[in-house]
Amino acid sequence: MNNEQFIEAFQQNYNRVFNYMGGGDIKLYISLACKYTLAMKQFSGVLLQKVCEQLAEEGNGSFSISDYSTANYRLAAHIFLEGNLNKNVSDIMINDQFLKEARFKKSPFRGIGALFLQEDKQQHAARAKQLFVEMNRNQRILTSNGDIPYVVFLTSNKDNNPLEQSQTIFEYYTSLRKQQFSMGNHLQALTQIMTMYSSDYNEMLLQYIVQLKTELEKRGIRVKKIHYPFIGVLALAATNASKLDDILNLHNQLLKLKVFKTAKNYALIVAIQKIIQDTIEVQEVIELSPISNLTQLVDLLDIAEILIEFSRLLPGGISEVVDFFN
Repeated sequence: MNNEQFIEAFQQNYNRVFNYMGGGDIKLYISLACKYTLAMKQFSGVLLQKVCEQLAEEGNGSFSISDYSTANYRLAAHIFLEGNLNKNVSDIMINDQFLKEARFKKSPFRGIGALFLQEDKQQHAARAKQLFVEMNRNQRILTSNGDIPYVVFLTSNKDNNPLEQSQTIFEYYTSLRKQQFSMGNHLQALTQIMTMYSSDYNEMLLQYIVQLKTELEKRGIRVKKIHYPFIGVLALAATNASKLDDILNLHNQLLKLKVFKTAKNYALIVAIQKIIQDTIEVQEVIELSPISNLTQLVDLLDIAEILIEFSRLLPGGISEVVDFFN
């Protein structure tokens, strides 16, 4: 799908979302339109509502995401586009209970984390909790329920040591603060993403992250904190200058749409998701099979995108205090 085809399909899906839901959360509308367009599906509010109703029925008041909330719609869209609806809804409820037993507090973040719990559910939940606890020791103010989806996703590899991983996350955070990255939950999310393939500190990866941010800014893109996790995914996808140019071109085309006039920061997020999707499709054609590392990046993009509006942001003036105590 070229840029023009993508933009046309995106606009049509956005119109369908808007017509079904009426005026409201433009970030949710952009998110849904992008998800359905990348999946090459036509948005149906009726079908999405049925998924929400099934989540409400099976959750029976005990599920960690409130019925018909923004998070609920995002989760329902993810489940619908994955297919195998009944199994996926059932798995989410089971996984949420395992995370509850691991002593993760009830919150929308726990429900989102339930998407990524693997087959060794009890052990996996325990590893996720251990990483969360270790992160909290290093970053007490920053670590919050918003980190649950990431810690669940990142501990799917049972060979990773949560203690080493948390220390590397903290080292990346400290190093990027020295490179003029703004503090906060988005930076913490980025540093977690950086440990996806290895718990070992990698100076080359860190410098690559810094370079990607610089190159985007050189191309006239205003990189905000909400973009940090997506830069991490770009790094893991080995994004080169040519791909950055592709992102810039689509970003600029999206900004011409009326929908992005009041949501300019989201144009870059949509552009990154589309170019990453293109990269995966090209690799699958070359290799004739899905590339596991690249397909995992789609899940990371989903987490980052879902969590945008839920991130707990600290007041700007507190950054020096937190850095002092760290």
